[in-house]
Amino acid sequence: MVIGIVWYKEEDYPILKNLFEDGDTLPDTYSEWLEKAQNLFNQLIQRGLTPVKAYIDPETFPQWCIQKGHRLNAQARTAYANFIAANSVNNNH
Repeated sequence: MVIGIVWYKEEDYPILKNLFEDGDTLPDTYSEWLEKAQNLFNQLIQRGLTPVKAYIDPETFPQWCIQKGHRLNAQARTAYANFIAANSVNNNH
């Protein structure tokens, strides 16, 4: 089963933390976030799942949220990750 995981580039992390309405809930530093995200990624693989990194871009993500009727928060990030995962499956078949 393919599952999307929200993923950030290091250079985008501080920008996105400020952009998200719940950015204060994310770890303070990119390295803290990356450690948690990599652990989750590895756990999913160990459980037999196929994680797909859904990179969130500070330029395009707000537009995607507007188009889909989402606010810039965790719910939108999860929806985006699921969208990317679904598209990766569709593009591989």
